[in-house]
Amino acid sequence: MSHFKKTLLGAAITAATLAAGTANAYMIGDPNDANVEVYGVVSISAVDYGAENQSFALENETRVGFRAAKAMTDSVTAFAQVESGWVLDNGADLGNRDTFVGVRGDDWGQVRFGRMLTPMYELVDWPYSASNMGTTFDRGWRSGERFQFDRKSQQVRYDSPMFAETVKFSLSAGNGTDNSDDSKFYGGSVSVVPVDMLTLHAAFEIGEGNTFDDGKDHAFDTNNPVPPGDTVPGIAGYDASVGDTDAYFAGFQIAPVDNFNIAGAYKSGSYTATTLGTGADNAYKERSIDAYSIQANYFFGNANIRLGYASQTGETDGKTDSGLDYTTITSELGYSFNSVYTFVRVAEHANDGDGDLMIRFGTEWTF
Repeated sequence: MSHFKKTLLGAAITAATLAAGTANAYMIGDPNDANVEVYGVVSISAVDYGAENQSFALENETRVGFRAAKAMTDSVTAFAQVESGWVLDNGADLGNRDTFVGVRGDDWGQVRFGRMLTPMYELVDWPYSASNMGTTFDRGWRSGERFQFDRKSQQVRYDSPMFAETVKFSLSAGNGTDNSDDSKFYGGSVSVVPVDMLTLHAAFEIGEGNTFDDGKDHAFDTNNPVPPGDTVPGIAGYDASVGDTDAYFAGFQIAPVDNFNIAGAYKSGSYTATTLGTGADNAYKERSIDAYSIQANYFFGNANIRLGYASQTGETDGKTDSGLDYTTITSELGYSFNSVYTFVRVAEHANDGDGDLMIRFGTEWTF
């Protein structure tokens, strides 16, 4: 008998046994009364980054996820979430985005374990990197500028409730680029609403013993870091180094009227090498950056206009490094067709004075 037929037979016997309610059937816990939600975001755009010999490309950020929750007591709930990631050439992996388990209470907030945004990056990502300002303000994807993590696995995070409708905070810790006692990170954020029209944000993140690079600023995957002394295939002389990072963030959102708001933020980050990769070319021991972004949003009817500017400067080994100079000037016009948001975005991204004009057309909606 094939394995498939055996499986069907086993399932049939199990179902019959449970239906008959025999003394041998035993269930751990209560019958399944968990609340399960399927949700998602449809997001796709056509973009031309303005680079030489490149044309429009389709970027598909559509994702789907599952949320489940089950009451443990009258005031404590267990919950979980699993979410897919970007749709790339090989598809989208379920669990690539925020995927965690946790518990929450009515009075004390929530604790989550797993893969999620760090408290600092949650603020950096939105709203302060909106409309592709992240090309300048959020450069954590680039090896020589990863002064903080973004979405991080192996993490425990606590989020407080809103106290007195004014203050809430988050704390997070986990392993760093390596699953060892010497590689770790920790950070936190706080949000304050002193008056209805103003929200203030602050955050920090500290990393110890994390794999960085040797100064050759290629894209770097910290989920699969290069051990010290090894090289990335195809990149001659690329040796990873190990060191400590720190990053700090401050931002504000102000809405003097209902249909107009301004948001601005500043962040700084630094890296100090503790172990240089063997044989590294152009290796550096210290690097630091300063960046800020500012934007204005105006809403009229179902439409909105956004204008923004972001700038970054940096130093390597105590000297000004023009290779770290980036700016973004961006504009966006969007319209919501019954909650289906469609937009056109034009931005100029410049590195050390050399700019490319980006044009993006896209649509987004949730379900």
